[in-house]
Amino acid sequence: MKFTQYTFSAVAGLVLAFGATAQDVPPAAAIEVDFVQHIKPIFEARCFECHGPEKQKSGLRMDIQADLMKGGSEGPAMTAGDGANSLMVQLLLGANEDFDRMPPEGDPLTPEQIGLIRAWIDQGIKWNDTAAPAAAVAEAHPEKAMVEALGNAWKVEATHQEGPLATWEVSTSIPAPDAGAQVIALTAPNHKAGATYNLLWSPVKKFLNGAISAKVKAISGEEDQGGGLIWRARNKDNYYVARYNPLEKNLRLYRVVEANRDQIASADIEVPADQWAELTITHQDNLITCSLNGQKLIEATDDAHLKPGGIGYWTKADAATAFTEIAVTQ
Repeated sequence: MKFTQYTFSAVAGLVLAFGATAQDVPPAAAIEVDFVQHIKPIFEARCFECHGPEKQKSGLRMDIQADLMKGGSEGPAMTAGDGANSLMVQLLLGANEDFDRMPPEGDPLTPEQIGLIRAWIDQGIKWNDTAAPAAAVAEAHPEKAMVEALGNAWKVEATHQEGPLATWEVSTSIPAPDAGAQVIALTAPNHKAGATYNLLWSPVKKFLNGAISAKVKAISGEEDQGGGLIWRARNKDNYYVARYNPLEKNLRLYRVVEANRDQIASADIEVPADQWAELTITHQDNLITCSLNGQKLIEATDDAHLKPGGIGYWTKADAATAFTEIAVTQ
């Protein structure tokens, strides 16, 4: 079950990139949106004829979650957490002068229907369709099956990307450190570029103050080993990261700003490769502490990133690494 790149994008500004102002977009429905109950009937009635199993106009297929998340030839269809700025909503409104309103035939979707779709995207694009063609997805897109395992708010990116993106997967071959734990592993770095930082992260899972922790296990790597966690991530080029490296025998805390990594603090620690170690980061306002296996090794202050941001996993260069799920306390 492998997890490849998700294509999410953010559109900034008071005027949306497709020509509709924020006031033109119907308000998000004020309910917890259920895909099967609220969204799938709209898609089946108005979208699948052109974007379903028989036809995929503009390369977009909407009946399989992974394909919908990938988007089509015009780019990502949705921005998780930001329905108003999503291409899908803009096209439903007919707000892009380069394209016809969607669907191109029949009546437009009602404001209530668009409000449901907007709310569904705002709420993280949750997909609970157990009747979806899972076997077909597994056969046609085995690398995308991790969508179901982790949730559709996660994406693969890289800072200073060179070559193809790394391959992440939910692993059943790497023994978990604890009963019932899920192992998430970078199994194929796909390059040995020393300046590339491999990311699997979620912009939807916001974090500001509190603690995050996960167990980390270095699997392999000649140039680099081990890995760590990122938090308060604004995008693939702006975040905090704490990582341990068995080759260098240290734990380090960095800030990454506009893809430039600055070291905040470092501590010597010896944790053999191929051994699980629990990494815990506590961030309260500007105070950061980093611990490994319960031992506090770093305490530092930093004012660079005081806004909430996403969380995720990080490795460098050719480091293949396993992680457990991130636990968050806020």
